[in-house]
Amino acid sequence: MKKLGLLLMPLIAISSLLSCGNSKSDPLPVITDYNSAKCNNGTFVGDESEDIVVWRGIPYATQPVGKNLRWKKALPAEDNNGTFAAVKPGHIPIGPNNDSQGTAEFGEDCLVLNVYNSKKSSSKNKPVMVWVHGGGFVTESISQPLYDLSHIANQYPDVIFVAIEYREGFMGFMNFEKVPGGENYKDATNLGLLDQLEALKWINKNISAFGGDPNSVTLFGESAGASSISFLPLIDGSKGLFKRLIVQSSNIAYCDTMEHGMHVTENFLHVTGCKNMEELLKLSLNDLLEATKKGNAIDTKNMLGAANFPLLDGVVLPEDRADMYDMWESEELANIDLLIGSNRDEVKYFIPIEGNLESFTEALRWVVRKDRTCLNDEEKVMFDAFMDTLSGENELERLQQYADDMNFRAGNTNMAIRHSNAGGNTYMYYLEKPGVNEEFGVIHGTEMMYLFDNPFHHVTYDFIPMECELKYQIKEMWVNFAKTGNPSTSEHEWTKFSEDDRQTMVFSDTLEMKKDILGQRENLMMSWAERLGNGASKRFC
Repeated sequence: MKKLGLLLMPLIAISSLLSCGNSKSDPLPVITDYNSAKCNNGTFVGDESEDIVVWRGIPYATQPVGKNLRWKKALPAEDNNGTFAAVKPGHIPIGPNNDSQGTAEFGEDCLVLNVYNSKKSSSKNKPVMVWVHGGGFVTESISQPLYDLSHIANQYPDVIFVAIEYREGFMGFMNFEKVPGGENYKDATNLGLLDQLEALKWINKNISAFGGDPNSVTLFGESAGASSISFLPLIDGSKGLFKRLIVQSSNIAYCDTMEHGMHVTENFLHVTGCKNMEELLKLSLNDLLEATKKGNAIDTKNMLGAANFPLLDGVVLPEDRADMYDMWESEELANIDLLIGSNRDEVKYFIPIEGNLESFTEALRWVVRKDRTCLNDEEKVMFDAFMDTLSGENELERLQQYADDMNFRAGNTNMAIRHSNAGGNTYMYYLEKPGVNEEFGVIHGTEMMYLFDNPFHHVTYDFIPMECELKYQIKEMWVNFAKTGNPSTSEHEWTKFSEDDRQTMVFSDTLEMKKDILGQRENLMMSWAERLGNGASKRFC
């Protein structure tokens, strides 16, 4: 039998089982109508429980392993007639930490996905929701317990749920143009995004084998995952692979210049001791893991780290961030439905990362001061006007709200305005409550607890979703949007967003539509937020 990656176990023929024996403590999966899916690269047998089947670690591409494939664009998964057990997590992307809580290991062969299908519905044409996880483009994985989609799949049996993995950090977003031999690695700038595109092509080709409708695919993601799905419609080859996007707490601002990409590459060369591509290609897995830890420790200031963001390379993405906003005002992207929003206290996510509230406040002071130095005279007047809108707040609140608007809300609103003006089907949300506790409020990532019904582990804190209306409504609204393009429920009508009134669904103690919830203050920073984005490169302006 032809080998298909390192992560899947081939099922042994019945005759072999009879001759070799079979342990009762570790039975091989039994193929049934529910847990067997015939795809172009193999028949995959999932893990079947009473109500749901989960396929884990299915390879969606030829794994980028070995000297000839490392830092190269992923190739499509080769055709295969074998049968494989998809019951164990795949390897997770190389990053600074393993968040799988002991269920998975690091590996370059991480181009895998998980599929969740409830047995409560036997429909063969279910809408598909594809989850793209966050992690700042440098960490996290679909093996993280927070991203177990079993609960939502069980609650909504008429939808297929998929979670995809992609290369991150030093393996996924690198500028090698000045490295000897690097001229052959031009795709390395945005491999993580190209991986996602390859996963979507595999889903389009194979999801019907699981009962999914390839013509009804909704992408949803948070943080770097939300940025990713904001970029994907702009990339050649993505047309027709999805029809709706749910963009949670991020936008197309999260990208960087090729110059900053070179800065990150120099850090990586420094910690590895390598001088050219030939030496980089000889690094072992352990070498890569060690280099990742050391490399991410170099640029720790200002909540950015050694940010390997997608690069404005002029190939996968435009060279100018402003061009991407213009693309979001095109007729072509208006055909994609958009739901986008943010949380009230996004940047408080960084309090435990900075160590304490005092360190967090000082970091924000530095960020805001540095941002202002990047502005021209006209923008500085608007900057001061923006801060005046917060004059009634204490210093920390002013700093936090500036950072929240700059890093999240201005870009989100910019995208929503352009999409709506182009005739797009656009919806905006704002998560005001419930938070997790008084110190942290409604931080970056809060909504995922309520969406997936899983605890949110953040540094040394475990946040448990509260019993509230949000816990029940957010899932239904997200699923309704995926099914119909309208997130409204029988209890709550969700009005479309437009530039004039900026209708927004506010998740608070109750749910209600509100207009201009922030008084359009984002307009004051729109010009420099668009130009600078949220890349680390703006810190060098």
